[in-house]
Amino acid sequence: MTRLEIEVHIMKTNKQKHHWLIDAALFIGFLAAFWLELTGVALHQWLGIAIGVGAGYHLFTHWAWVNAVTERFFKQTSVQARLYYLVDATVLIGLATIIVTGMVISTWFDLVLTNYAAWRTLHVIASIGTLGAVVVKIGLHWRWIVSTARRTIFTTSSGRASQATPPAPAANVVGRREFLRLMGGVSAVAVIAAGSALNALVQPASSTPTEGTSSSGTASQSKATQSTASAQQSASNCAVQCQKRCSYPGRCRRYTDSNNNGRCDLGECV
Repeated sequence: MTRLEIEVHIMKTNKQKHHWLIDAALFIGFLAAFWLELTGVALHQWLGIAIGVGAGYHLFTHWAWVNAVTERFFKQTSVQARLYYLVDATVLIGLATIIVTGMVISTWFDLVLTNYAAWRTLHVIASIGTLGAVVVKIGLHWRWIVSTARRTIFTTSSGRASQATPPAPAANVVGRREFLRLMGGVSAVAVIAAGSALNALVQPASSTPTEGTSSSGTASQSKATQSTASAQQSASNCAVQCQKRCSYPGRCRRYTDSNNNGRCDLGECV
């Protein structure tokens, strides 16, 4: 190989590695956003913005392909290209829906909504649907994902040294076992994430304490609930701004806990 060919190969390899890392970070961040118990409301919202920016960057780097397929979608183009295009369009629409609904119910704007539950439901359903489309997208591109990871990400010292020259065709062969490993892991994590989101959707806002709360903590929260309820009966002594009485982590967008007692301040007597 000539020096120019080697340099071109190295540039292509680095570009593929860059795209792989960006896509992996987007997928991991998207999954993390499904566990509100772990991230909390504030980090969840910032994750959504970061995912939106990353998705926009991904679209920008593939804009030439998007533009080309758009012009030829109803003309001469392959069935595979149309399928990729439709899946990508589904992911894009899903992400746009997630961002719009997320901004509407966010604590940043704190909009007064009479149909807050409907917006939140749409936000969760769009998230699960988009996650399903992302899993399909991974399935369509699994050969590129596995081969790129093998060549550029999970390589040995000898493998890194050999990146200066194109690998032999046999070295890039990926088979059914790699497909099952990738899709099995991705599908399992996606199902768990979707289940977490559905559980948060169907669980009442005044839900039970989160996992890991001790029996003493449960008892103290129960006493606090009883005292709050009794205090509410005496309207002359206190006023309650919110009747949901949310417990940590506070699925309500207005959740705040300045006294660190594990309950929303808006549901306590003031």
